[in-house]
Amino acid sequence: MPEALGSLRQEHRNMSTLLRALEWQVDEFERGHQPDFDVIGATLDYFLSFPDACHHPREELIFAKLHERDLAAAQQIGDLRIKHQELARRAREFASALRVVLAEAELPREAFAGWARGFIDLQRRHIDMEESTFFPAAEKTLTAQDWADLGAQAATEGDLLHEEQAGERFQRFEQLRKTILDWQTQDQAAPAKH
Repeated sequence: MPEALGSLRQEHRNMSTLLRALEWQVDEFERGHQPDFDVIGATLDYFLSFPDACHHPREELIFAKLHERDLAAAQQIGDLRIKHQELARRAREFASALRVVLAEAELPREAFAGWARGFIDLQRRHIDMEESTFFPAAEKTLTAQDWADLGAQAATEGDLLHEEQAGERFQRFEQLRKTILDWQTQDQAAPAKH
């Protein structure tokens, strides 16, 4: 497996773990318990920042190369950039709903849970599509030289993809991910709130 795909797949696993943590908090909220809004907010901050800063740009470079090599495979996936924009839009909408809840304004519990579940579902379906369709097509189609070219292109593609800055951002996001999971573990170990 090309190193670039291995890295993206690990990031998908990390995101899936955070989605499970978020889902657990939403379950608590739907049961009438007080969720950990720090976990919800930090998870949402992660999804508002990390994918567009570090993850999606690399996927879009790979997709552009796949589009050059196998138009039919790329068309089966659809417009990846638009799909990524939709993910970002839904994350911003969910963030707005969270701000309303945190401001103790009127927002029915069911409405907030609906925003959260819609966000989680869209993220999961997107990850599943990339894992089952996009990544296998790229792995099958792209050559070793394509992967080398993509690595070189990613390293010089501007500030968001510059290796040193991307590395610093990745470390910051990875620390945030670990913090969220630590909070989640503490919440699960705490007695249920009634």
